[in-house]
Amino acid sequence: MFSAQELENIPVHTLIPQREPIVMISRVTAYSGKQIRTELDIDEENIFLGKNGFSESGMLENIAQTAAAIVGLEARSAGKEVPLGFIGGITKVKVYELAPALCTVHTQVEILQEIFNITLIKGKQFHLENLLLECEMKIVINP
Repeated sequence: MFSAQELENIPVHTLIPQREPIVMISRVTAYSGKQIRTELDIDEENIFLGKNGFSESGMLENIAQTAAAIVGLEARSAGKEVPLGFIGGITKVKVYELAPALCTVHTQVEILQEIFNITLIKGKQFHLENLLLECEMKIVINP
């Protein structure tokens, strides 16, 4: 496990395979093996920011990258390279509202089940205390 201070000092780009401008995590704030919390600072340059706010696509990408950060932290602990992965499916999507520009969203992901190289997760994204989006995803990791 990692302490809050250790998590704060880990550059996000070392935990996920994505690179700018597609990186949708600013920092990892908590991690406990099967659960992780991240934050994303949405600035004016974010490619998923539209006139109505941070798009559903951006919200889903943020949840997927938050899930990927679990794998990245596990790889870091084992001294291995971060593996590539992809979204195998998205279900039970509920969008309640879009986040505004120039805010920070908080994302939490919980692993529900792991079978071989497929992981089923539940993700939720919040702005302040307001639930913005929730979903389940199947994440497939290259072995």
